[in-house]
Amino acid sequence: MKQPGRRQVLRLMAGATVSGTALEILLRHAASQPLDSEQNRSQTQAEPLRIGLISDLNRSYGSTSYGATVARGVNLLLQQKPDLVICAGDMVAGQKTSLTDRQLAAMWEGFETSVRGPLQAAGIPLLPAMGNHDASSQRSQGRWIYARERQQASRFWNRHRDALTPGLTEAKNVPFQYAWRRPGLFIVVMDASSASVSRAQRQWLSRTLKSSQRQKNDLCLVVGHLPLTAFSQGRARAGECIHDAASLADELRQAQVDLLISGHHHAWYPAEALGLRLLSLGAMGSGPRRLIGSDRISPPSLTLIDWSETDQTTKETTLNLNDLTPMQTAMLPERILVPGFAEARRRSSQWTRRLF
Repeated sequence: MKQPGRRQVLRLMAGATVSGTALEILLRHAASQPLDSEQNRSQTQAEPLRIGLISDLNRSYGSTSYGATVARGVNLLLQQKPDLVICAGDMVAGQKTSLTDRQLAAMWEGFETSVRGPLQAAGIPLLPAMGNHDASSQRSQGRWIYARERQQASRFWNRHRDALTPGLTEAKNVPFQYAWRRPGLFIVVMDASSASVSRAQRQWLSRTLKSSQRQKNDLCLVVGHLPLTAFSQGRARAGECIHDAASLADELRQAQVDLLISGHHHAWYPAEALGLRLLSLGAMGSGPRRLIGSDRISPPSLTLIDWSETDQTTKETTLNLNDLTPMQTAMLPERILVPGFAEARRRSSQWTRRLF
């Protein structure tokens, strides 16, 4: 009898009402099912490339541990075994100048134990983007306000640089800004850990997106923590979105970026805005927020992208980490509009890439 594949297992998990012990039973069931062979997945392209997207894992300032939904999300990623995972920031609980170097190092070691280490041991690379709680790029009088946090983040990720090396194409400023490629996929990570994306970084983005490493059929993803426009209640104010978003959007649009991924607003919303396709990720950890125009809290979640280079199609599946059910776009506001910010319109979670 043919065993169910990981797609069928995911549907089984998503269709159940899950809590407590029942959740663990489902996770164990998923683990017992054979994963698709590497030969079938990587060579024939019969099955899409799968990418896990997570963001905003941290708890309160200085915390070295993670909540139940983070553990649940990591377990789900381990069972589903995506080809890689991208984190759009806020992996640790910094952005507090009173935290000591020892505390900062301990937070990253907690992240290693709970998140990066288990994924790496399973052969799943994790690509990070820096969040404001990881390594904020805020400055005062020309200096980094959180310089020690940036030093600790750099130290941690360069210590684990070998795990990223096979795909790195622009690596001088890992983990703050870099490019990573594998056949069919081109990823550019920018430092949007504060509202300011410098002119120098924008020039770097432009050069990198025109790189000869990028191929015509590659899905091009750009990842940064803060978004271009407002999505959640309480975050529609200066400092919570990228400054001068219209000009940056124009540059990304001209470079024909397929998807811009962000975190920080703790609310899931697949959007079209400023001529770009955007994805605001929900928080994997604490602090979920309400979308602007909605009375519902956006639950903790993670998103899986299935990308087929063969037919240039993309499918996004976002899972509620409270009960592992798929989240439906029909439940989201049709548009988000706040004075002073670009309008965001809800888009489909299934789309075909435009060739350039």
